[in-house]
Amino acid sequence: MRFIKKKAMRALSSFAKYRNLPVAAITLAGLATLASALLGGCSTGSTALTGGSGGSGSKGVVVAQGRVVGGQQPVSGATVQLYSVGTTGTGSASHALISSTITTSDGSGTGGNTSNAFNTLPVGEFTIGGTYSCSSATQVYITATGGNAGGGNNTALGLLAALGPCTSLSSGTFINLNELTTVAAVYALAPFMVDYAHIGAAGSNPPGLVNAFNTASALVNFQTGLIATPASDITLPAAQLNTLANILASCINGTSAAASGACTTLLSATGASETIGAGLAIAMHPGSSPITALYTLVTGTPPFSPGLAAQPNDFTLAVNYAGSELSSPGGIAIDASGNAWVTNESGSSVVKLPALSSSFATTTYSGGSLLSPRGISIDRGGNVWIANTGGNSVVKLSSSGTILSGTGFTGGSISTPVAIANDSVGNAWVANFSGNSITEISSGGSPSAASPITGSSALSAPTAIALDSTGRVIVANSGTGQLCLFSSAVVLQSCVGDGYLFGSTSLAVSSSGAIAMAGSTTGTTVSGAFTMATNTGTVNASSPVYGGGLTLPIAVAYDGNGKSWFANSASISEFSGSTAISPAAGFGTLNAPSAIAVDPSGNLWTANSGDNSVSVFIGLATPVTTPIAAIVGP
Repeated sequence: MRFIKKKAMRALSSFAKYRNLPVAAITLAGLATLASALLGGCSTGSTALTGGSGGSGSKGVVVAQGRVVGGQQPVSGATVQLYSVGTTGTGSASHALISSTITTSDGSGTGGNTSNAFNTLPVGEFTIGGTYSCSSATQVYITATGGNAGGGNNTALGLLAALGPCTSLSSGTFINLNELTTVAAVYALAPFMVDYAHIGAAGSNPPGLVNAFNTASALVNFQTGLIATPASDITLPAAQLNTLANILASCINGTSAAASGACTTLLSATGASETIGAGLAIAMHPGSSPITALYTLVTGTPPFSPGLAAQPNDFTLAVNYAGSELSSPGGIAIDASGNAWVTNESGSSVVKLPALSSSFATTTYSGGSLLSPRGISIDRGGNVWIANTGGNSVVKLSSSGTILSGTGFTGGSISTPVAIANDSVGNAWVANFSGNSITEISSGGSPSAASPITGSSALSAPTAIALDSTGRVIVANSGTGQLCLFSSAVVLQSCVGDGYLFGSTSLAVSSSGAIAMAGSTTGTTVSGAFTMATNTGTVNASSPVYGGGLTLPIAVAYDGNGKSWFANSASISEFSGSTAISPAAGFGTLNAPSAIAVDPSGNLWTANSGDNSVSVFIGLATPVTTPIAAIVGP
């Protein structure tokens, strides 16, 4: 018992130090309670906090400490639960790690937090103690539901924080759950989330989900409950985060879910029953009219500021990176770890931008005779292939940036290469804009015997190239406004178009083989549009497709749900087939984007040549397998 008391006093001392309290302020009764908890935790009959995918257990008096705050007001009586993510698929059931009931303190010392050794905590605070078992790779998050933020019990109250690896929790972990942590978590985790009890992905440690947790922390620091301090040259969407937090606070600070007009408005517009679900619905439908109208819930003196000065066109969250190493960024490709590789046309270099996290460090690669590079692709081995436009060559880098192509691959009559793609065995396919041809290069840099391939002169100023799951090669033919399809044996099958599109700029192929080619239409007024085609090369009758903010679309990408995303001159457009999902003005604000890509976390990346930046739209799309070469044939 003496050992237990000493151990308890060390824990109390640590806790008091963190809370800026003198150790003497902790009562002997509290010490006795803690000692009792320690003795119980050491017994074979103690309650275990189990979940996750198993692994070695961790033991301690306090797993974590924290507070729950709604609209800057402490929340008493909120039920706290710690979850590990599901591992059987997207949105699979999470695992509750706490079997007993833990609620936040009401400050009385007799209620609200009776399962907690520190039952005299300030209002709204909690501790989690006992034993638990989970894998070091398992991501965990915490929720607080129900409780009283000052106006009575509110069943619509729900707050969330994404914490990261299970073993990162310790007696030194202090968690602030509030509306900001909730917004950051639901946006970053939206592609993997059905509700707060169903967040998951296939596998025990998928990069996309891990990166999403890191992204949440890069937006809001869950230990302080404040917007994070960004890495150098990164701009966080602070006003949008504050405004979204204020919208949730309008319900959380209500007198009760039933009596609060703000809760009624919020839950009706989102179809949710509590504020975590409401935040998730906003993240998943950021441009719908009922969602953007929720801006009116921000009235008086909101708890988080500064916020947006007016109702926005949409509620997307975009992080912007504008480091000095970016110079007319042209192409973008995502590797298996979720890193973005960006070509710099003016800088004659390539920049590797890591998946978003609080430690965001870029790497620049040059050499290999890089000159005005544009297109970029990554093969299944992680090697990076670059269409070296100004050098009339192809440059190959290893995943660590080592030059593998000497002064560049030039065989096969490469001429003004502007786009590049990889097949399943590491060959690179190059679109030669000036050569009116395509070139096939082996993984070692040798051109195929058939190169250059002109399709019997059918190719005219090709601007984009892609492969489908069968290994068929598809080319955007800007000179004729058509799609040209070649078999895996490089035999021209057909060149098809809708008769209206011209000046095609890019194309993308979905995992099911659907094709979208971006460009503009002819006529007295030039309008942005795209051509849709099936995997058999049949043009969809609805082509050319307009709307959704399409204005001179320069780049297109498909997400994992088969939706197409277009980078316009100043915004992003989203389509499901031929149906526009984005608002009339598109999503977000861009500056002359040149490329677009989806990562394994469902983030949408754009390279913006107009202001030498890269924008990352958080959780806007459905995650994809990267690199793209991983899902192509033959």
